Amino acid sequence: MNNRAKVLIVVDMQAGFKTESNKHIYDNINKINFHDYEYVFATKFQNKKSRNPNYFDVLQYDYMTTDEATKILLPKDVSHIEVNKTSYALPKSTLNKILSIYKASTDKEVHIIGADYDACVLAIGFQLFDAGLVPRFYYDMIGSHSSYGIKLKDFKTVYTKNFGKNCFINER
Repeated sequence: MNNRAKVLIVVDMQAGFKTESNKHIYDNINKINFHDYEYVFATKFQNKKSRNPNYFDVLQYDYMTTDEATKILLPKDVSHIEVNKTSYALPKSTLNKILSIYKASTDKEVHIIGADYDACVLAIGFQLFDAGLVPRFYYDMIGSHSSYGIKLKDFKTVYTKNFGKNCFINER
């Protein structure tokens, strides 16, 4: 194995987050050659009041509590490490595993796709950046399930300000 470890993080690509406004990311996921990555981590948000009551108590968010809603939607032949989470960011154990993968590598890029660029994708990007890695986002494979209607083109400024002008992969 060479000194270059490639990680792809698939953020919350779950049945309950698929909406009309973000279905393109679920459709575009087949453009990725998953075999180009040594590791594919697929996060699975589970809204559990016992683990993090803020989603219920502060946000009045009572979704993503059933097996049907939390089912990860990836092509069937994609080998991945499932990461259960009850917050916006990665669990510390997963972050530590990713950091150990990159420990001996000069390449620090981590590629990211996902269903919520205005929350979880962004939080994980910050988390990786703060840990010394370089998050890079597939432009046509991040979206939002939010009903607030924030468009990625409007949110692009936030990403380029925080992750650099080259933070997007395959930007149109």
